[in-house]
Amino acid sequence: MRRRRFVQLLGTAVLAGSGGCLGQSSRTAPTLAASSPAFESGDELPARFTCDGDGVSPPFVIESVPEPTAALAVTAEYDGGVFSQPVFWTLWNVPPETDRIPAGLPREPTLDTLGGARQGKQAGSEPGYEPPCPPAGQPYEHRFQVFALGEELSLNGGTGQESASEAIANALIASTRVTVDYTHPATTDG
Repeated sequence: MRRRRFVQLLGTAVLAGSGGCLGQSSRTAPTLAASSPAFESGDELPARFTCDGDGVSPPFVIESVPEPTAALAVTAEYDGGVFSQPVFWTLWNVPPETDRIPAGLPREPTLDTLGGARQGKQAGSEPGYEPPCPPAGQPYEHRFQVFALGEELSLNGGTGQESASEAIANALIASTRVTVDYTHPATTDG
């Protein structure tokens, strides 16, 4: 996972640093604008999108896609500490003209309703959004990232979340992030 973080940071740095080298000195690195109508950065993640609610994937609105984007992708992870950044959702090969990713995507490897987009999976689970269920009693930061990719990924639906995340980072053109907190309540059953 540390390699994935390094690759993401390296990719962003290379893109930002190459703007002037490409004869586009008046342009900065490509930008992507996306948000969720269900929450904003700094909000609490609604329980609907966690193991304490319906456990459905959240919606996203894509507001600006840089050229030459070949596909869009989404990843979601929570901060479990320095050595633990569990990825609980990867979605890739969303058509670049998509302006909305609906909530509650089915847990299938390939989504025909979303232009053939594909979803990764955690070991021992079905493909798709795995609702976060962090340890109880303390807030955990959850990061939802939307990516513009320079190429469609040749990964099959159902690929492991970590492998899919790394492939997404390697095809990165631009990204935007929504960061929310979530505290899994301590059980009071006695």
